[in-house]
Amino acid sequence: MIEKIRMKKNVVIAFAFYSVQISAQVDLIKYVNPMIGTEKMGHTYPGATVPFGAVQLSPETDTIPYEKNGKYNGEVYQYCSGYKYEDRSIVGFSHTHFSGTGHSDLGDFLIMPTVGTLQLNPGTASDPKSGYRSAFSHSSEVAEAGYYKVKLDDDNIIAEMTVTTRVGMHQYTFPKSDQSHIILDLMAGIYNYDDKNIYTYVRVINDTLVTGFRQTSGWARTRTVYFAMSFSKPFLITDKKITTGKKPTMAFGASLIKVVIFPK
Repeated sequence: MIEKIRMKKNVVIAFAFYSVQISAQVDLIKYVNPMIGTEKMGHTYPGATVPFGAVQLSPETDTIPYEKNGKYNGEVYQYCSGYKYEDRSIVGFSHTHFSGTGHSDLGDFLIMPTVGTLQLNPGTASDPKSGYRSAFSHSSEVAEAGYYKVKLDDDNIIAEMTVTTRVGMHQYTFPKSDQSHIILDLMAGIYNYDDKNIYTYVRVINDTLVTGFRQTSGWARTRTVYFAMSFSKPFLITDKKITTGKKPTMAFGASLIKVVIFPK
């Protein structure tokens, strides 16, 4: 049983592949506009990344199925980068993206902060409140070189993120609530289809550290990506297979879908 815990104001997540530091040419940063190409079929994303970085931390704005009635769904092609400027809701923030391609994959390790009654279905674009997705406005969106910020309007959460070469850092500012959650979805992905996820694994090391990996068979066959997810504040955590205690716990398999993290 998960106790209701009153949420403190800020939660910071460092989602690390490996940790390194970079130096930026500050004189050129003001000319960078990550929003270029995000509208119509430009297939770019507005999130945070660095040149040659392994992490592209960016919002996903819909969950179009790869197949419809057993056939390829042409609408999925609009989401090669996971983001479309025309959309008005955000499903979550994932850590790997292609930019400007005519085919797609990736969208690994989607994270979504929420408040209120816990929902594990993303819902629909026409009715964002039917799931954990949230409406947003471009007026609250900030996209700069290596930095992204947006307000999730339905839950009044400020989401900010930045990156290094192999680390994605999230900061979520929650309203006061005893029903605050962070959803980690290991099955979500871009160009997702049945059996694309071969294997997923999560290990809870302690109440601030989660590690794991997933293996997929998409554009790259049997691609395996590992992560370590470190929190600035302790948490409780649960899904159908996993609940934290004093000892490290783990869950694995091709059907491990969502892990729900409750910040203390």
